[in-house]
Amino acid sequence: MENKFAQATFKVYFMAVAVLMYYFLTEVINLGVFVTYRHAFALVLFASAFLAFLYKPNIARGASSIKATFVYCTPLIITVFVSLFIWFMEQVDTEIIARGLSGVFVYNNMLSFTLAAVAFLYVFGEKGIWYNLVAILISNILMLLTIILQNGIGSFFSEFITLVVTFAAETGDIIVQAEIHELAFCLGAYLIYMFLKPKKDIVFFILLGLTSFCFLTAFKRIGIIAIVIALVFGWFLKLVAKFKKDTAMRLTVIFSVILAVLLIGYVAIIKLDVFSLLEKAGIDTSGRVTIYNAVDKFYEFSPEFLGNGIGFLTYQLSTNMNVGVSSVHNDFLQYFIDLGFWGYILWLTSMTLVRVCYFGKKGKVENGIIALALSLYLVIVSSTDNTMNYPLLTTVLAIIMIGHGFDEKVRTCEMKMFGHISDANKETEVGTIL
Repeated sequence: MENKFAQATFKVYFMAVAVLMYYFLTEVINLGVFVTYRHAFALVLFASAFLAFLYKPNIARGASSIKATFVYCTPLIITVFVSLFIWFMEQVDTEIIARGLSGVFVYNNMLSFTLAAVAFLYVFGEKGIWYNLVAILISNILMLLTIILQNGIGSFFSEFITLVVTFAAETGDIIVQAEIHELAFCLGAYLIYMFLKPKKDIVFFILLGLTSFCFLTAFKRIGIIAIVIALVFGWFLKLVAKFKKDTAMRLTVIFSVILAVLLIGYVAIIKLDVFSLLEKAGIDTSGRVTIYNAVDKFYEFSPEFLGNGIGFLTYQLSTNMNVGVSSVHNDFLQYFIDLGFWGYILWLTSMTLVRVCYFGKKGKVENGIIALALSLYLVIVSSTDNTMNYPLLTTVLAIIMIGHGFDEKVRTCEMKMFGHISDANKETEVGTIL
């Protein structure tokens, strides 16, 4: 009884920390360098799971988590090593190296937030996917309640209805406060997963309703477009998989390769100044032409272009240029300028093909399809926003990609390692999702 109470207390504590991670989006701690609250809470989640491992180790869960973390964080590894190569070749000052590495490991640390994701999976198993969603929803609803209490429930929902009906063509002063970008993109990823893997469960439908509502209050049009495209590909591949699993997996890999090639072409299109032609044709690019022209001098679309090292473009925009923005609002152009032609290709491959092949290997076609759908979503929203710099979205994508089928992976791992499955890993997700 005492042991069960201790476990329940730990889980409540763990969820409370997770809610705080998703709630404090902009606050920072000054430790000589500025560390965001969310980064600190992500590390607390990992440290808590690690202490739980030391107290009562689940070797199979730990091993499965570490391996998946390494694969998921391959883009970070490539970013660091390519940048180190560039800095060595150009013999840049240590100040530039320190600035680049601090941006990667302090502000936007893919490793820390992936570890937060696997901490959920270590503590809760595959159900950690849903506990993480609950933490996001609690945080988002608390923010919305603050807005409602300040402005009135009638005014809030009046503007919300107008927002949805006009497809965000009309946005009121109240509802615009609910445009919490990072959480909206997190919830968009969950909507893709929930529509690809629906469950006949009352809790599931409650979570789906709350997720949809919170997502719509932010109403990111690029997010809606990305969800639709990701679902079209996901449903198509699931349909193919019903008849031919091998064909579905081959198509998933082919689509991943095509996606990477298109993203290389996307940078070429920008370099060819196609966005200026769009402006002349009367298409509003939200000022991107001005930004793209301003950074044009920093890169060439050529195999000979080696890059400038991670953090270069951000530094130039924030200190040496007068364009009124601190980013290009295009993660792919930014990584191309920072990592160069070949570094960019390696980075793209790790973001798409490597993840799809790893999570879809050994006949896990559904896992590969989910990884592709989420990769499509990330690519589309990152083409117009700085979504790659949203570390909480890293946590969400990681927990879904790694977490789907996680319990089965753990049992397979344990059987290989010890020749049997322990009682702790025999539990399966039956009935409710929480």
